[in-house]
Amino acid sequence: MEDRGVNAISALLSEFSTRVNDLEERIKLMRDRITILDQTLLKQNERVIQEIKGMKVDISELRVKIDKIEDASEHIVTESEEFARREELAVFDKFMKMWEPMNFATIDDVKEMINDSRKKKDRDIPVEED
Repeated sequence: MEDRGVNAISALLSEFSTRVNDLEERIKLMRDRITILDQTLLKQNERVIQEIKGMKVDISELRVKIDKIEDASEHIVTESEEFARREELAVFDKFMKMWEPMNFATIDDVKEMINDSRKKKDRDIPVEED
């Protein structure tokens, strides 16, 4: 009977040893997987940090550009206040049509008219002979 008892205990110990070895192997595999996951997460974390830094730079540049656009638009609004309105141009156009500046004589035209008048006057004056 002792042999049977020893064999039974030996079989139980062998089975227990096999299960312990299986559990140790599973634990080792889990540790390896956790290490790989940890490394992957660290790499991804570093990549995300770099992307965030790049986005912060982009946002800063966009803020500068937006400020420039706001300044330019304020300048345009300020300058546009000095421009003539459509209605004002229509009134000006009416006055120009009534005034007709193209019918006015130029300085050269006036000089020519004066010269023509003098020449005509000189022809009309009789010359006295002594």
